[in-house]
Amino acid sequence: MMRRCFLMLVTLLVCVQVSAKPNPKSNPNQAIDRIIANERALADTIRNYSPMVETYLQRMQPDSTLGFAPSEDHYFLGRVQFQQAKEEFYLDKRLVERMAGTFSKFYSMSPVGFSSMIFVDRTGFDRKNYQLYYLRSEFLGEVRCLIYEVKPRKDKDKDKVNRFKGAIWVEDDGYNIVRFNGSYGTFHIDSWRMNLREGVWLPAVVYSEEFDSNKPRTMNPHLKAQTRIWGYNLGPRRESEFAEIVVDPEAAKDSSENPDQSPLEIQRSWQRRAEDNVIEKLQELGLIAPEGEVDKVLQTVLTNLEVTNKIVLDPEVRCRIVPTTPIEVATIGHTVLVSRGLLDALPNEAALAVILAHALAHAALGHDLDSSFAFNDRMVVPSLRELPLFDFKHSAEQESEADALGLKILANSPYKDNLAEAGLFLKALAKYGRRVPNLTKANLGESLVTDNRISFMSPVADAAPALELDNPQQIVALPLGSRVKLDPWAGQLKFVKASPPRIYSAKDKLALEVTPFSPYLVRLKPAAVRTGPTQDSSQYR
Repeated sequence: MMRRCFLMLVTLLVCVQVSAKPNPKSNPNQAIDRIIANERALADTIRNYSPMVETYLQRMQPDSTLGFAPSEDHYFLGRVQFQQAKEEFYLDKRLVERMAGTFSKFYSMSPVGFSSMIFVDRTGFDRKNYQLYYLRSEFLGEVRCLIYEVKPRKDKDKDKVNRFKGAIWVEDDGYNIVRFNGSYGTFHIDSWRMNLREGVWLPAVVYSEEFDSNKPRTMNPHLKAQTRIWGYNLGPRRESEFAEIVVDPEAAKDSSENPDQSPLEIQRSWQRRAEDNVIEKLQELGLIAPEGEVDKVLQTVLTNLEVTNKIVLDPEVRCRIVPTTPIEVATIGHTVLVSRGLLDALPNEAALAVILAHALAHAALGHDLDSSFAFNDRMVVPSLRELPLFDFKHSAEQESEADALGLKILANSPYKDNLAEAGLFLKALAKYGRRVPNLTKANLGESLVTDNRISFMSPVADAAPALELDNPQQIVALPLGSRVKLDPWAGQLKFVKASPPRIYSAKDKLALEVTPFSPYLVRLKPAAVRTGPTQDSSQYR
């Protein structure tokens, strides 16, 4: 009897839990009310964050060989201050003005253009302004979603162009919007969110297209853009972080037998201090990715070059990644910085080896970082507007010396017989550089091409075969986003786990092009089980 009562009680609790979740078919109003309430709550929750935002845009034009190809590009990078409902931009002020001009139609539709990329309608997403109709269910990654069609109400909406029209994907557990796809006039967006905190889905990536309003029947966009958001965890350290003190046993060894250092050792440690200060500050600003699996691959290739050339440097040379799109590399003392955009576009491991051989040569030649960075007053950077302080470009003479030694390093390396694609990659950058100068122009370090000519390891390009854009089998550069993906919370990089697709024609190559996003959505797992597999350099083979 007691067992039967217990089973009845369990059944009753289950029924109550099931009934608490709104059913989009049997109780559509309850489901819609919850969706709208969650979207309103997100607008309040996101005020607690100030993430980095990067948009890279390409203007497209018809191409006889490639179908459509980039003819112009724009780039901006900034940090959004949601509390002030504005965006703080930095780098080149004129670049920001040009970017705003390019998106003039889109920005004119909303007081804050960026808000319209991450919210369906920040101020008016409600029953008064919109009608929602349930369509069907669909899995996005591991998350089952309910799809709703969203239409602005014609009788209530006098400024119809300001309202969103399209579809939303709502995860079926908490009824949070995880994706919305549609348009504001001629401007189209596909905006994705990820589960970054318990019960909270935050904006992560946005793909945008704008069609020519003068040609309403056109089949292809004349503008394409990728927007990435990362570093939600940027900001003042929590008190708990100061309380969690961990002592490294290796660093805490008793050094009483050799308490002093030679002047050379002190000089080297002083130089390393300058490098550490720069890395720490750039990571604090969201411009260096936390160490992870991608760094290990770079370190493996670098080690291959060092071992085969019997190069031993103190302190050791290390690699870190800048999570931004422009293709660049920087060497600061014994620290190599490689941009995410460069890693994305490289065709293979040998091409990566060419980049790292040049950087290793800078370190071996003693082209040190400005040692004044060892003084902490240089690190008191109040905002991202002071980023030009970090300029890691070398002189033309130093670049020439690094090229010469880099070629010798490659000649003694396991990559010496596989440099053709690396040379073709450099040739492609020089050719495309005329069309996409903001992609090929470095902000922190060295550009691989300057004034439409190869300015980095040019003998490798000279030895490569001719560039054949119409040859489907000649893959000289990959589309943006091919190699690595960016974690929106911490800004850490992980490898894209996708098999290389078959190329049928030159139109499929999409070299250095902007393409849509399709994140594999998962629900947040407990911290104890969040682990990542180790990777090897086969990712670049």
